[in-house]
Amino acid sequence: MGKINQFREFYDGLPKKAEVAPKTKFVKEIAKLCYKSEKTVRCWLAGTQKPDKQDRVILSKHLNIPENQLFDDVI
Repeated sequence: MGKINQFREFYDGLPKKAEVAPKTKFVKEIAKLCYKSEKTVRCWLAGTQKPDKQDRVILSKHLNIPENQLFDDVI
């Protein structure tokens, strides 16, 4: 009856906080900055959605990239 729950021990042995992959960190940062979901940011990256003008201005300032160079459809 005194079995050790190795599943839980394995879980408890994991680091409390692991380093986040740079691309995941970027998506999270942009989502927070623009008050959008991570899914929306991933859609922007995939080209299935485009951010509105306000978000483009925010992205331009944050990334220091001219707004007309952020997305291929912007004039």
